[in-house]
Amino acid sequence: MESSSNAEFQAYVKGILEKQKGKRVYKFNYQGKSYWLKQPERLSGVWLLLKPHPKKSFENELMTLLDLFKQGVPVPKVVYHEKDFFVLEDVGMSISQWVDNPNGSEEQKFSILSDASQALIGLHKKGLVHGRPAIRDIVWHNSKVIFLDFESRSKSQNKDWLIVRDMLFFFDSLCHKKTISDELIKEIALYYQTHCASRNWEIMQNYLSRFRWVYYLLLPLKPVAKKDLISIYRLFTLLYRKEK
Repeated sequence: MESSSNAEFQAYVKGILEKQKGKRVYKFNYQGKSYWLKQPERLSGVWLLLKPHPKKSFENELMTLLDLFKQGVPVPKVVYHEKDFFVLEDVGMSISQWVDNPNGSEEQKFSILSDASQALIGLHKKGLVHGRPAIRDIVWHNSKVIFLDFESRSKSQNKDWLIVRDMLFFFDSLCHKKTISDELIKEIALYYQTHCASRNWEIMQNYLSRFRWVYYLLLPLKPVAKKDLISIYRLFTLLYRKEK
């Protein structure tokens, strides 16, 4: 933006802030473009114990986005920020929305999910992790993938585990979706295995092997299982490759 239009945009954002004070996320339009205004969470009750530092988490998210953008990581651009808010460019529909589109073909879904796989593999090759790359937090548009919400962080220093955790979050989010078939998940798993570092895939398989007993323990509950549990069944059934 030019300085004059930038000042006008900032004034417009300040006006929205007055009306949407404390609202965590708010989408707005300005001169034909869409943006997202984000503010720190305002918590109450038990959430004050579970998330005791919302402002610190907010600051970390902002600093992470600015740093990742400088590194060329596919994240939304922060176009304006101050201490208690920041504004992101809207980058389109999430992959979760794409796969739920009743008009989408299996070929299109494969294309979108393979692009997402490549982007996540690319992130790991840079030595970076997302923390929670569920497909609701990944945007796709014309083969371009953008990662959202880098707030989820682990204190673990074990990079192998952090990468595998990303992979498990990604595939678990596929397994949550009724609009993604078992066959498509297996195709994406094969695609991911073919393109990622073999070490990462092996470590993930070892992890699934170690916790295979959980699958068998919970199997009798399958007829009455709810969504989260069903996704675990699918994850083990479709991804785990038992050694012969």
